[in-house]
Amino acid sequence: MKTKTKSQKGFTLIELMTAIATGTIVVLATGIVIVIGQTSWNQTWKKVNLQRDASYAMLRMSQSIKAATSAAADPNGATLNINNGNIIFSYVEDTNDLQCQLGGQSQTIINGKVEDLQFNVAGNKVTIDLRLEEDNAQAHFVSTVMMRNYGG
Repeated sequence: MKTKTKSQKGFTLIELMTAIATGTIVVLATGIVIVIGQTSWNQTWKKVNLQRDASYAMLRMSQSIKAATSAAADPNGATLNINNGNIIFSYVEDTNDLQCQLGGQSQTIINGKVEDLQFNVAGNKVTIDLRLEEDNAQAHFVSTVMMRNYGG
């Protein structure tokens, strides 16, 4: 006489362990991709912010220089005196700030990110060399600006 065998329903232990291992690998791989993507995003965002800050500073300095009748840089090149309007742009090495002094009031344009700033004045041309750094992200801008109202 034949006995009826019960049909098996469900998963075997090996199938269950394989599914758990495969699921774990997929979750870990997804997590690694997300972490790498986030890290890359943060580094890129820091660079974008530095470039934005450098671009803004260059715009402010360029506009002032273009309107100037004369300008002079100090011997070490870290300060620029613009004679019409009495504007002074200076790099403060102790705090890594770029400051603008207009009349008697001082304003910080870039706070704590300036690695180096050099001004060079030759006739009616002013060359600005600005380097910013923050958390291993760097931005370097160089520009030569001509004074439109140069008086000689």
